Amino acid sequence: MRWVLWIWGEIVARAAATVEDLKAGRLPPVCAKTGESADGFVQIEFTSRPGWTVILLLFGIIPFFIARAFTTVRVVGLVPLSDVARRRARAFNRAALGFVLLSLVVLGIGIATDTVVILTGVGMLVATALFVVFGVPFVSPSGDVAGDWVHLSFVDRRFAKALDDWYGNP
Repeated sequence: MRWVLWIWGEIVARAAATVEDLKAGRLPPVCAKTGESADGFVQIEFTSRPGWTVILLLFGIIPFFIARAFTTVRVVGLVPLSDVARRRARAFNRAALGFVLLSLVVLGIGIATDTVVILTGVGMLVATALFVVFGVPFVSPSGDVAGDWVHLSFVDRRFAKALDDWYGNP
């Protein structure tokens, strides 16, 4: 049930948990990000959307967003995390917020003074977006909802093994 992805030399695994267990927080007490003993649980929202909604872009952005809103499946689950992982996620969120605010300040200064500074602000916003997109998998597990299961990605291999053992998968 689990397979391993290699990302920049770090082993990151994939595992699955039932929606019922995830919602109730009935998962092994192993941190999903560090593989150490979990100190508590964090609420994480997992979403899935059908791929066919992309075709609606041919009919305009509004039908696309309407279809995505009505076909999105959401599950809020309790994922076990250690204090180290929670602090890492909090620091990441603060850094991202700080980068956004700094970018907006530079953009505001650019609007008030000079075109070159506007481009710097826009570049900083793009860099912040890339920081968030590529950084989130390292601080928070993600997942896709498929029926009664949530397939978790970017989890520690020890958590994936504990989850496999939990469900009796060798």
